[in-house]
Amino acid sequence: MSINWRAGGCGDNCCPITIYLLLIFQHLSNFASNFSTFTTHSDSEWTDEWGEWNDVDRGGLQGSGSDGDPRLKLSSSPQPETSWLSECVIAIDEVSALLCLPLISQKQSSTGGPDWTCVIIGLTSGYVAMYTESGLVLLSQLFEEEPVLSLKCRTLSSGVNGVVSPDMGEELVILYPRSITTIDGFSLFQTLRGCRNQVAKAAASGGESVNVPPLGYKKWGLIDQGMVKDCATPGVMPPYLYDHMAHSSLAKGFNHVVSSGAPATSVLMTVGRVPFVGFLTAQEGSAPPFVADVARLYASKLKDALVSAASGWLFGRAKTKEVDSSKMKPKIELATPLPYRWSIPDKKRIGVSVSVSLGRRLAVVTDDFGRVTLIDVHRCVGLRMWKGYREANCGWLEVEGEWGGTKRLVAFLLIYAPRRGLLEVWTPQQGPRVAAFNVPKQSRLIYTPHTMLGVNSVRGVRCKVFPVIFITPDGLISEVSIPFHLALGGKTSKRARDLHLVKTLKTHLRNGNEEEVLATMCEIKTAGVRKQAVLTLIMSQHLTVPLLQGLLDHFLSLYVVVDDTQDEEGAQNLDHESRLLGQQLLRLKQLLHLYTALTQLHKVREASPDPDDQDLVIELAKLLVLTPHETGEVLTSCEHNGYSNYLNTCTKKVTFLEVAQNISVGSFIRCWDVCVGTLAKTDGASVLPVELKEDIPSEKKLKLGEFLYGWAWHGESVKSFRTAIKTSGTNPESLLHVALIHWSLSPHPDTVAALHFGTIVHTLSSLAGDKVLCDISEQSQWWTAVRDKLIASTQPYHAFIAALLCRGSHATLEAQSHSRRQSNIKKAKDTEESEVEAKTQTADGYSSLNDWEGLSMEMVEWNLVLWQVECLMPLNQLLSLLPPNGSERRPKLEVSAKALLDKGKGYVAELVANWFIGSGLSLSTVEKLLEQQDTYRKSKEREEAMDVDNGREILAGDDEKMTVDVEEPDEEDATSEEIKKLLRRVGAKFPHSVAGDSVFTNMAWELAAAWHKTPDDVSMLFQALCHIDKIKNSHIRHGVSLMIWETWVSQCVRAASDLMEKANVVCEVEKPLVLSADRFWMGQEGSPALVELTIMQKMTCYDLVYQHYQLVSVLYLTAQHNLKNIRPLSCFDGKGRSVLFKSLTTSWTVGGYTDPAVSKARMALLCRVITAAITSLPDIAGPSQGNSTNIRQAIDLGRAWGLTLDVLNRHHICELYTSGFDSAAEEVLPIVNDGPLLGSQLVLLAGQRLHHHLLNSPRTAHHLALTSPTITEWVKSCDTGSLRCPTVPLEQTLMLLTRALNLLSESSQEYKMATALYETLSAFVRDQSSSCT
Repeated sequence: MSINWRAGGCGDNCCPITIYLLLIFQHLSNFASNFSTFTTHSDSEWTDEWGEWNDVDRGGLQGSGSDGDPRLKLSSSPQPETSWLSECVIAIDEVSALLCLPLISQKQSSTGGPDWTCVIIGLTSGYVAMYTESGLVLLSQLFEEEPVLSLKCRTLSSGVNGVVSPDMGEELVILYPRSITTIDGFSLFQTLRGCRNQVAKAAASGGESVNVPPLGYKKWGLIDQGMVKDCATPGVMPPYLYDHMAHSSLAKGFNHVVSSGAPATSVLMTVGRVPFVGFLTAQEGSAPPFVADVARLYASKLKDALVSAASGWLFGRAKTKEVDSSKMKPKIELATPLPYRWSIPDKKRIGVSVSVSLGRRLAVVTDDFGRVTLIDVHRCVGLRMWKGYREANCGWLEVEGEWGGTKRLVAFLLIYAPRRGLLEVWTPQQGPRVAAFNVPKQSRLIYTPHTMLGVNSVRGVRCKVFPVIFITPDGLISEVSIPFHLALGGKTSKRARDLHLVKTLKTHLRNGNEEEVLATMCEIKTAGVRKQAVLTLIMSQHLTVPLLQGLLDHFLSLYVVVDDTQDEEGAQNLDHESRLLGQQLLRLKQLLHLYTALTQLHKVREASPDPDDQDLVIELAKLLVLTPHETGEVLTSCEHNGYSNYLNTCTKKVTFLEVAQNISVGSFIRCWDVCVGTLAKTDGASVLPVELKEDIPSEKKLKLGEFLYGWAWHGESVKSFRTAIKTSGTNPESLLHVALIHWSLSPHPDTVAALHFGTIVHTLSSLAGDKVLCDISEQSQWWTAVRDKLIASTQPYHAFIAALLCRGSHATLEAQSHSRRQSNIKKAKDTEESEVEAKTQTADGYSSLNDWEGLSMEMVEWNLVLWQVECLMPLNQLLSLLPPNGSERRPKLEVSAKALLDKGKGYVAELVANWFIGSGLSLSTVEKLLEQQDTYRKSKEREEAMDVDNGREILAGDDEKMTVDVEEPDEEDATSEEIKKLLRRVGAKFPHSVAGDSVFTNMAWELAAAWHKTPDDVSMLFQALCHIDKIKNSHIRHGVSLMIWETWVSQCVRAASDLMEKANVVCEVEKPLVLSADRFWMGQEGSPALVELTIMQKMTCYDLVYQHYQLVSVLYLTAQHNLKNIRPLSCFDGKGRSVLFKSLTTSWTVGGYTDPAVSKARMALLCRVITAAITSLPDIAGPSQGNSTNIRQAIDLGRAWGLTLDVLNRHHICELYTSGFDSAAEEVLPIVNDGPLLGSQLVLLAGQRLHHHLLNSPRTAHHLALTSPTITEWVKSCDTGSLRCPTVPLEQTLMLLTRALNLLSESSQEYKMATALYETLSAFVRDQSSSCT
């Protein structure tokens, strides 16, 4: 076994942790001596000693010591460009501990990577200082006036499952000789980030540094430790109830009451002397203070207060001296005493270092005697000890792998012995040494159990770190990678060795080296791994027949018994795993023989027999149990139904040449379930059953079917196929289902193809044995599954031939079984052939199942399936036809008998309607075809009613020979003739589904549904209305109109007026309609047809329909003329609004009283509609255009609302005169009732026109002189802004005044004004005519 090494330089493949640790360990041995005599070093010595730091970072450190400590002084260096460390002048302190701690980045672009690295330095004075990479001091704090022994950080475990755990805390651990200080990781992370930001701002602005508040911490006192060297904090340990109760009983006595809940505790582990290893436990949560500590604290404070008060009273108040805050000694908190709970005492042994595993369950301790001790942290006991490892470096590495179907983590212990130059890998608790390497001496094995600080604040982050790296003296950094299977055993473990061989086997398979693959397989010893290797070989894409044959030749003799003498010995020696492997190999052997036999069948290429050969027809008739004449009719029905051309062009045939390039022995074997987890009962048989997998993709199943059944049919091939299938142990039922799929995709089935498939069906059915046959009152599960697939097939002709063959095979097997029961077994074997022939022959030599009465349940079911599939054939042919003027895309209208039964009675009409919509035929052509079909159906029904015998049956093939005397059809093109013939054939099976009303109803419904999907395309809705008009029955027409309105059109009321006007919702009521169902659905339950739903609709309420018509008219007129500030619902009262959008079948009556506010809103809307309609007329409009459709619709709406139409008519006339359409206005004048009021309005219009003429006439002064003095001022007051066409000839205005004088009474003031206007305009006309002459 070997361990993978990935080596590289310092700047290539190592993270910032590795770089800093490398540099620190190179110089850590000289830190104490260099800093103790720092002031005596010369510049050259400094440069030689720390010159290597120039490659890491350059920078400067400026400012004063943190917290004003006089012993830590910072000043400028004579050589500031050398390094940032050259600027640290430390007078007294020595560096005693170092830690490089990277902080995780919170940026989205660098998730999981470090943002920057904090350098933490522990000094002999007790101070802990923290710096950036460039040397900027962040903070320093004194926690204890003793040297810092070590600095450690506990973060997320850096194992391969390094996903953040929400229960894992982070903390910085500082070890002093008499105490342990811990700082919470989250607060430290936030403080360091804030300090770095503040220092960067201060350096950029040139200001002073910001004082940082001291860090919060916990301090635990080591009251029972003689000398401490190192410590570790595994963290919160899970509570163990048994250990808690045992410890409480031992410590507090027998009579003490022990609590049932074990508290969670944090464990601190120390190594050193007296004790050698100690375990301190701190209970989680707040603990009450000790009484002695509280008393001591209050006594000290009371003493200080009394002394201060007494001195002030005796000697007077003295001026307080100002003390320099920079020289004040920082306050140090007292440590909380924490006694040892458990310890490993060894007075002579001194612990040097401790390394905790990544899972925090195990730890190793090195001592001064050269021993390495394994400790169980949870149980606080020693587990194992290694000796002979002086000055050893230890580390842990976790490896993830899968074993027993679950993922597991395994911890490996790495021990480096520098004096021997040996690196070893151990399975720690009980396992052996799994690997050892000779490495250079004076190297270092660096173990970093922490990752990056702040990982817990970023959820879902996976940190890529290297927990263990190996550094050689020449600076080469290597990563240690250990395979998972090494945890399964050492060098003597057979299973671990075999697992390694499996990996080697995969490599040889990829390289295509078959000899090495077989050699590797032979070296595998254990049965479980051999089984895994066989599975790997099966799943490989490089498996070949010689390779699989060589595998079977080697292992079959070991796991499969050959004779009876070896059976007992084999049964005693082979275990369960070996027996499973033996059966797996035996199944592979059976499948390999089948694959080889099928390959040989495909290679044999004999001359294909003639499909028209009469001997083949007779052979096929025996399989079908029909007469040769009936067999020929079945085969010729393909050409009669027009299937040849369609199937040859649309059915894709997968040839063996294509399959041979794609399917291989591996692909063939992977289709079968070879690896079975349970032992199969052989019962003395030498052939094991092999099942086909259920999750095979459809494309692969097609290739498998072509490989199994795509060979050429001839006599010898049938025998070879039967032998190969029988010895393979494959399930005949699965093979038959694959054969059905292959048959459904075959091209036009001729005699040879039908005989080929029939032979396969008979062979597989005979191999199934008792599964095929059953009692006459029961149904066979074998044939039930076959029938389910046949009625679900979308190829009805293939399904029809297959059903005939299956029925014939069942009849043959049933006859053979009956003959065996009637005769002796031996006699039956001799005379079986003759008896079967005697049963299947009559006077003419042949018998037909069509002449038999179905006496068994199976034959009844087969006859029903044959009739259902036969009904489907003309329908499928119609749906497959695409007329020349149809759409370019062939409509996908595949149908099966199961779909017809499931979808219900109206599915055929829906399919025919969809086909007509996609065919591109015009509505007139469709109407003509359906009328002819209805006429043909009615004449046929009359002939059947007049038939005396009432027993003859007109076959579908004779439909085209029948002629209808009622109507002679016109000459049509070939396409219409073909469609007419197909409709007649479909109508023979589904007469009511292809009726005209049924098809038009479904077409209207489908078109309305298509319009609902694309509301902008109103042509679909218009076509739906046109199809509704073609429905003859008023009940169906009313019902489909109501359903379309309530389902879709009510959601888009703008188009409802056109629908209600053309659809004739209220129509003449005919007699109730009773619809008949086609014979196909007799006895079947399903959803009703669309036509049935239409006649079940209730009659609509006329008033409610007209109410919706009024609303839609308002919406239409408002949108048509783009009227603003119109509220459509204000034109209806509360009672009318309450019934809007309810079902049209709701009973409702229009009320007699109308609110005046509603009437006012209605009148204002209609007047605006009339104005907008006249405004939209062209400048040159004829008299008939003055009364447009919108104006008539507005007048009709006003009449329906009960408004005064005379107001609308007067407004209409005035708007026409205002727009200059005088001739159109004169046509509307006779319908006005209030003549005087209209005459006064016309006089005002004449005054406005005269005013405009005076303002724009070139002879204004002369015309003013001709104007009558009585009307001068009144004419000037008339506003001409309301005239849309003010430039009107004077003769038209004279005609306007003539109409007004006829309407006014002579005694009215308006009459006198009109007379004066008439005289003035007459003078203008005479003056204009005289000036022209």
